[in-house]
Amino acid sequence: MHLIIVEDLETDREQLAALLRRDCAGHEERVDISFYASGEEFQQHYRPKSCDGLFLDIMLGGLSGIEIARKVREAEKRLPIIFTTIGRDYAVDGFAVRATDYLMKPLDPGQVARCMERLREYLSVPSSISLLEISGRGHSMPVDVALDDILYGQYLDHVMTVYTGSGAYRTRSSFQDFTAQLPHTGRFYVCGRGLVVNLSHVARVLDSELLLKNGERLPFSRNRRQEIQQAYAEWTVDRSRKGGWAQ
Repeated sequence: MHLIIVEDLETDREQLAALLRRDCAGHEERVDISFYASGEEFQQHYRPKSCDGLFLDIMLGGLSGIEIARKVREAEKRLPIIFTTIGRDYAVDGFAVRATDYLMKPLDPGQVARCMERLREYLSVPSSISLLEISGRGHSMPVDVALDDILYGQYLDHVMTVYTGSGAYRTRSSFQDFTAQLPHTGRFYVCGRGLVVNLSHVARVLDSELLLKNGERLPFSRNRRQEIQQAYAEWTVDRSRKGGWAQ
């Protein structure tokens, strides 16, 4: 595991690093930690997909942690960003950059251990799935589709079509094989024969339709309304409980 700490106070850097190393040692994990004393230094050296978690002090001199997170989010939507702070006054700003977690100073082993447990769980879920997309004349080519981008998938006439925010992908995968690739965390729900939806893209459950946040409507059998409403409510509660760790 590679973690990055951006913290301008040396004592705080050393304390957080010691707690992270202690926690990883307790799980018999190897951890590499990189340190940056300013946001400017971090931006100069950082490369996307080079770490598993970013620990950012909000109150840095120069570029603030919020400003750094905003830049990182332009390149990496899914990277766990954990803010270290003396208070939650910046919670709204943190929400805007999709902060994954907060560590309150002064740090203690318990809160760092809980954060690391959530980080391990988060990293254990894949961020994308691989499909053999039908490209014409019977040919197929492999593509990676980010789970966050999937709106829903529909199986019809022996073809699985995966609808995303940027377009649709067609593959000859069976419905069972496709759904087997999806994480079983409650986010992806089979709401009809040959239809699976990403509940994080659902705005409302109507009488016999799912209203997606992009305005699309997906019909379902009216007699399944209560079951689907319960699944959506459970996912919403779980996402709220997990905060930025929901996936």
